[in-house]
This record gives sequence, structure tokens and C-alpha cells, in this order.
Amino acid sequence: MAAYKPKTEQLGVLAPPVEELQAKALSAWESLRERITLAKQESVAKVFNYRDKKGEKDARSYVHELRLIAGLIEKARVAAKAVHLERGRAVDTGAKELDREVRALIAPHENALNAIKAEGEARVAAHQGVLKRIADLVENVATAADAESRIAELTAIDTTTLEEFATAGANRQAEALEQLQTLRDTLQQQEAERAELEALRKEKEEREAADRAERLRLEGEQRERERAEQQRQQEADRAREREAQALAAAEASRRAQEDAERRVAEAEARERQAAVAKAAELEREQEAERAAAEAQATRQAELIESLIAAMRGKKAAEVAAAMAAGTFHPAVFIDWSRI
Repeated sequence: MAAYKPKTEQLGVLAPPVEELQAKALSAWESLRERITLAKQESVAKVFNYRDKKGEKDARSYVHELRLIAGLIEKARVAAKAVHLERGRAVDTGAKELDREVRALIAPHENALNAIKAEGEARVAAHQGVLKRIADLVENVATAADAESRIAELTAIDTTTLEEFATAGANRQAEALEQLQTLRDTLQQQEAERAELEALRKEKEEREAADRAERLRLEGEQRERERAEQQRQQEADRAREREAQALAAAEASRRAQEDAERRVAEAEARERQAAVAKAAELEREQEAERAAAEAQATRQAELIESLIAAMRGKKAAEVAAAMAAGTFHPAVFIDWSRI
């Protein structure tokens, strides 16, 4: 029977002796173990400033080197098993132990990097929460007092602490402040108008109550005159002179009543004229406000068209440079004190 030849010899390739392969594998294994031992010793001095960009870069580079060593473990394991299959289980155990040791070296640095990442995400979420609160302050404003309270809360927000969101926060804060101030002024005017209408309503009710009281008084006087007249009629046969005097008194009372009624009518006419004049004045004020609002809208539309025309044909960098130089548009200027 012909002697068995390795597959490599069957293909015409001279395979190296098993002893040589085993020596090389064991040498690589021991070299790898020495390398890991050295890495463990060096890890004591490996201290990084994970918050610094260079420190973070160095830490990630160090972790990468350790991952390369971890990759060599698998290669060494395969090589060792290929040389001596009977030692495979021992090699697996050793590889797992070496892998555990390398991962133990990686863990503190990877955990620190992950903690920094989580901290950064929490910081960004907190800043975004402030931006959302600024936007929410202009929603569902019910009264002028509510608007004033929100203005106080808005101005108390320090956007300079928002770091990379500071510019966006300052812009959003300025827009929200302008909206709240406009809402406050509008609500104050509406509440003042409602208060004035309520005062007019109360005044009307009081006047009507006074009119009812006056009518009751006049009706009482009329009943009193009727009783007096009846008494005078009953006494007519007994005393003509007394009747004449009573008639004269009744006539004087009638004239006084007519005079009182005339004064009441004149007072009511004056009040109606005053109410008409006040309503006309209010209508004129409202018309003036509408005209002013329309004029403001026209000016705003003209300004927008002018700004669009100024930006037409220019790149963003050119527009920014013109704004910084103060030559972009008369209505656009930079408040350098806020930069």
C-alpha cells in the first residue's frame, strides 16, 4: 500500500513539516500572550481626557489597537488547532480567557466614551426642551395678565447657556417676545373696551332704574292729586272758596309736574346725544386703527419685496457680507452688542 501524502503534496506543493508548523503556531501564541501581557501592563498608564477632542481620538485609537489584538487571538486559535487538534479544547479555553482579558482592557474606555455620548445627548435634549418651552409660551394666551406673566418667564430664560443652540434660542426668544408683547397690547385694548361697555351697560341700568323711580313718584303724585280732587269735590258744596283754592293748588301742581317732565325729557335727550357722539368717536378710533394696520401691512409687504430684490442674484455669503457691512438694506442692521 502506498504511503499517505498530505493534500498539499498531492497538488505538487511541498508542505512544511508538522513540527515546523507546530513550532510556528506555538511561537505566535506565546508572542500574542506576551503582547497581551504587555498591553495589560501599559493599560495602567493609559489615562485619557475623554471630553477633549484629542483625548477622545487617542482613546478610540487605543481601543482600536486592542480590538486588533483581539482579532489576532482568533487567528492564533485557528492556527494552533490546525497544528494539534487534540489541543483544540485547551486552545479554545485559552482563547476565551485571553479574549476576556482584552475585553476587560477595552471595557473601562468604551464605558467612559459611551457615558460621554449619553451625557452629550442629554445636554442636547435639555437645550431642545428650552427651545420648545420658548415656542410654547406664545400658544393659548388667554388674558393680558397671562401674556405679561409669560413675558416675564420668557425674559428670564438665559439663552446664552444653550451653547451651540444659543443663536437659535436668542432668535426664537426675540420672536416670541415680540408676539407676546403684541398679544398683550391687543388683549389690554380688548379688555378695556369690554370694561367700557360694561360701564355703559351699568350706567344704562341705573338710568332706567331712576326713570322707573321717577315714574312711580309721578304716579304717586297723580294718585295724591286724584284723592285731593275727590276730597275737593266732596267739600265743594260746603266751601266754594276752599274748592277754588284746591283747584288753584292742583293747577300749580300740574304745572310743576309738566316742568319736571320737561326737564326729564331734556336730560334724556342730552344723554342720547352724548351716547351717539361717543359711539361715533369709538367708530372713528376703530377706523383709524384699521387704517394704521393696513398701512403697516403695506409697509411690511413693500419691505419684503425690497429685501427679496436686494437678495436677488446674490449668494448667501454675499448677502451675509452685505448685512455685516451694513450695506444690504437701510432697514437691516446688525446689533453687534448681541454677538
